[in-house]
Amino acid sequence: YGYLAPEVMQGYPGTPAADVYALGVIAYELLSGRLPYGRPLTPRTAAKARYRPLPRLNPDVPAWVDGAIRKAVSLDPRRRYQEVAELLHDLRRPNPALVPADGLPLIERDPVAFWRGLALVLGGLCVVLLYLLAR
Repeated sequence: YGYLAPEVMQGYPGTPAADVYALGVIAYELLSGRLPYGRPLTPRTAAKARYRPLPRLNPDVPAWVDGAIRKAVSLDPRRRYQEVAELLHDLRRPNPALVPADGLPLIERDPVAFWRGLALVLGGLCVVLLYLLAR
């Protein structure tokens, strides 16, 4: 059952979204060595399953890759990519909507704020240094 989409386990016919689910599980397993929900899902356990973020298992996986795979293995087929091409597009060109804003460094979220903050800190250090040299 590990690669089978939950709706297929319940007897619904396979769809491209179910194929996306299987591909997402394989990608997750390749990147972490584990299954996205900790163990193979069954119709009974699928409702209680919780996704385990990839960066917790493999810190080298960027947040945007985790976002794409998380969407691919969504338990709700309506929230999943409907075609493999959509998943491949997001893996080739990072989709900003898949990256939580707090997961990006400040320089990428708001470069102006980063440089203003850095200038303020460096300016403050210069003032302190000048004060200490003048004593």
